Amino acid sequence: MSFVSFIAAAQENNLDNQQLIHDAEKFIIAQLSGNNSSQLEVEGMPIDARIVIPACPQDIEYAVGSEALFQSNITVKAQCPASNWYMYLMIRVTEIQPVVIVSNAVSPGTLLSKDNLQVIDMDKKRLRNTTFADIDSVLGARVKRRLISGRPVEPDDLCFVCKGDNVVISAESQFMYVKTNGVALEDGNVGETIRVKNSRSNKNLLAQIVNTHEVKVNL
Repeated sequence: MSFVSFIAAAQENNLDNQQLIHDAEKFIIAQLSGNNSSQLEVEGMPIDARIVIPACPQDIEYAVGSEALFQSNITVKAQCPASNWYMYLMIRVTEIQPVVIVSNAVSPGTLLSKDNLQVIDMDKKRLRNTTFADIDSVLGARVKRRLISGRPVEPDDLCFVCKGDNVVISAESQFMYVKTNGVALEDGNVGETIRVKNSRSNKNLLAQIVNTHEVKVNL
């Protein structure tokens, strides 16, 4: 009985390991949220159940090196100056962001639509290149290469205007607005500048892609 009573008394004077981990997780979220637009998932690694952490008469202080915040596994120092103890906790951080993927395999020339696209949350560190966050930003584009099901859609996979497409060439100034027909001489995405040929004059022009059927020339 005396042994059991001793353990119970000791537990009353010790910290809750789970609460210590939870507070460390909140500390890391606070450190990262100000400079990060992604959704964060944090998970504190369990503390060895055999470790008894003394109670602290004041708030636990948490500290982390600035360089450690760029890592997936962050070491956090938890300390109680009043009781002269400290320990290190490991917090795993995952940055999650929405990513547009193809919901089934698509072949070159396939028109992207809501039927073959979906948005999922992915670990940012798994993404090697630029991706899209919403389906509307890629609707109407065509695929330039075969994409397997579940693959993130990247700008280099697409052309909103593809080489050989018939396009409307618009030009606007303070005093006039004109339109004519033309042909795209190279692939491009919305906002990019490509070479087009004016079908009426047969002149080559540089024009910015407005959408899947129109390009704009700056006068």
